[in-house]
Amino acid sequence: MAGRRRNRRPQTTLSLPQTEREVMLARVRRMRRRGEQRRAMLTLRDAAYGAQDDASLWTLYASQCIRAGKRDRAEQALSQALWLRERSHDEPRAEVTRRLLNGLRQAA
Repeated sequence: MAGRRRNRRPQTTLSLPQTEREVMLARVRRMRRRGEQRRAMLTLRDAAYGAQDDASLWTLYASQCIRAGKRDRAEQALSQALWLRERSHDEPRAEVTRRLLNGLRQAA
């Protein structure tokens, strides 16, 4: 097996404790690399509905919906993320989310 290379990242993070969210996001990244767009979308949907007050999960879910061709779901998810950002008075991120939502609506 001389000459074979492995494209592996150093596994230094395995010893660190990971939160449930980090594990789920790692699974989603792996699904996306493998081309399992729908499965990644469904995993993010479950996570977003499970943690209803996490605007970043709703934004990730919207992004994955766009990749899977579900623009209507993406618009709903971005609307939810925007509402959460505004409710928490996170104006800079709310403005970015608002621009993403407007761009999505204009592209349709």
